[in-house]
Amino acid sequence: MQVTNEFKSKLKTYFIKRLGAYEYRNGWMKLPVCPYCGRENKMGINLSTYRSNCFRCGEHPRPAQMVMDIENLDEWSELLRFLNSADFTTYTFHEEKVELAEKKLVYLPEGFQNIKYGDSQLANTMRGYIKKRGFDVQALSRMGVGYCNDGPLFGYLIIPFYYNGELRYYNARLVIGNGPRYNNPNKDITGLGKEFIIYNHDALYMYRSVYLCEGAINAMTMGERGIATMGKAISAYQINEIIKSPVERIIILLDPDAKEQAINLALKLVSYKKVKVVYLPDDKDCNDLGRKKVFRYICSTHYQDYNDLMQLKNEL
Repeated sequence: MQVTNEFKSKLKTYFIKRLGAYEYRNGWMKLPVCPYCGRENKMGINLSTYRSNCFRCGEHPRPAQMVMDIENLDEWSELLRFLNSADFTTYTFHEEKVELAEKKLVYLPEGFQNIKYGDSQLANTMRGYIKKRGFDVQALSRMGVGYCNDGPLFGYLIIPFYYNGELRYYNARLVIGNGPRYNNPNKDITGLGKEFIIYNHDALYMYRSVYLCEGAINAMTMGERGIATMGKAISAYQINEIIKSPVERIIILLDPDAKEQAINLALKLVSYKKVKVVYLPDDKDCNDLGRKKVFRYICSTHYQDYNDLMQLKNEL
């Protein structure tokens, strides 16, 4: 029997809805319990390569055979009827366990000044920079954006990350002077690395749809529903946070050189949320294009299901 993407999609629905499978990494899902030996979180399933393996007992049936074993089915025709007729009404999300370091109290860096204050050349340069990037000074001021006029981060634009009013992290972007382009706080300061942070995390609980970007500046370009994961590599913790939030629709707007990462992220989310991977023009991110132009690309892209995403993946 030919294993089509449609058939794989039905198998994935079964594993998630009936058995509580959860996305793991590199195309693998895990079952909370191995159906053969009963050990927790040891059975992996990879529908892209069409294989499975229990890393405890060693059982490795084809995914379809596993369903037949569990449901006591003898023939392929019985399996097809079962997958086509079964009514799985809800998805079960099993959060992947992530070792989370203890967060620390975070303070704005030495020399921090709100973006609307100051009349020095540095202050004017900072305001000129954000205007050039298409932002309104007053709007960014209300968001707590500022700059450092003293200390080790002198000349850096500071974008704070708040969770329910509590400062968790900040993004430091060099505007004037010498130094690394980004000089974000390390774990010694925050207790958490950037893989445990989502810019504008509160939006996941305030809106039905959000725009997921790589960096904070791109997220700010998309307005109050813009969120950022601080890079192309989306961590298990960030995926957990998105899935367990009440947000319904995720519009993925990663940079043009991250198409593969965008599709892989969507494949991890599509069982739980409506997803849309939007391709932007080469060498242009959200801030380069501006919000209005980005919306044109969003509106011309439809929401994608598992089969659509697999087709996009195969076209890369």
